[in-house]
Amino acid sequence: MTLSFECQLREKEQVFEIVTKEKFLEDISAIQEHILPFGKNFAIIADDTVAKLYGENLLCSLKALGMRASLCTFPPGEASKTRKTKEKIEDSLYEQGFGKDVCIIALGGGVTTDLAGFIAATHCRGVPLLMFPTSLLGMVDASIGGKSGVNLPNVKNRIGCIYQPEKILIDISTLETLPERHLKNGLVEMIKHGLIADASYFYDLQENAAKLLFLHKGVIKRAVYQSCVLKANIVQSDEREYGKRHILNFGHTVGHALESLSDYSFGHGEAVAIGMLAESHMAMQLGYLKEYDFMCIDAILRLFKIPLEMPKNYSSKKLIATMAMDKKSLDRSCRFVLLDSIGSCQAFDGAYCSHVEENVIVDALRWVEDALCCH
Repeated sequence: MTLSFECQLREKEQVFEIVTKEKFLEDISAIQEHILPFGKNFAIIADDTVAKLYGENLLCSLKALGMRASLCTFPPGEASKTRKTKEKIEDSLYEQGFGKDVCIIALGGGVTTDLAGFIAATHCRGVPLLMFPTSLLGMVDASIGGKSGVNLPNVKNRIGCIYQPEKILIDISTLETLPERHLKNGLVEMIKHGLIADASYFYDLQENAAKLLFLHKGVIKRAVYQSCVLKANIVQSDEREYGKRHILNFGHTVGHALESLSDYSFGHGEAVAIGMLAESHMAMQLGYLKEYDFMCIDAILRLFKIPLEMPKNYSSKKLIATMAMDKKSLDRSCRFVLLDSIGSCQAFDGAYCSHVEENVIVDALRWVEDALCCH
């Protein structure tokens, strides 16, 4: 069964479609229906691991259908999400003669979708982009919303743009080759979607934790689709992140700083999980979030057995200094998304994030550090 959802963006009156289908990559008719309408020239961008698992087969399928296609690869991991990697792929596209008539296919996880999206936005000032996420994190988060970019040495996602794909094509069966750690990284983002926007979805995840961890096909497919719809609806309301879209950054102010401090040895979801705990604790200290709800957040992360620990070189001073570089910061002062209940965030007059006093931040970080010692 195919699940499909259209996202209507107000500013440019653009529509992108999210299509969820099992065994998509093995279905020639699906490739004809959803990929071929976007041209005759295709550049697949994938890391070396995904290229071997899926990229080479997709390349062969496109060529068998009479298309001109190429596979551009790079080493896997966050360390490759740089201007240098982007430049190398752009040079390759130029050398192969791909111009304005090429369609970029981003095949892989969040690093690939961020990198390939940025390349699609700047190659010949913009070419069609198809997202084909193969990781759970890519499916429910990185591929949706148009955010693309690269990292600076000490700051995540510092350079980039918002550039929407024509379609997001999700093949749930690719999760079967996903390592458990990467699966959990995606589950954290799904939990986040429930916390910021839909309490019933949060409790559904809680109830189906075992089935999700064991990739029960019906449960995981439905949960992924619901998570995609939740994020797409938020993007529809605020594509350029002037206000409400900030809620998607819940847990990310602390999380991105932790990733940077760990030199990206942390998984994104692992860092965001710690960030959600810390930022929920801030909301509880400030009287927005009830203690019971805070404990539910802590409990669901334990239920999904998310691996949590602080970086070896961690200090609250270092972390706060790194958070000051976050894109939501104003005057080098951190701003945070703060929950007021499970499924709802404080609006703060439409900004959906707020400055928090340093002593509150430090207390939250201290609680998390102590809690993780016995996690």
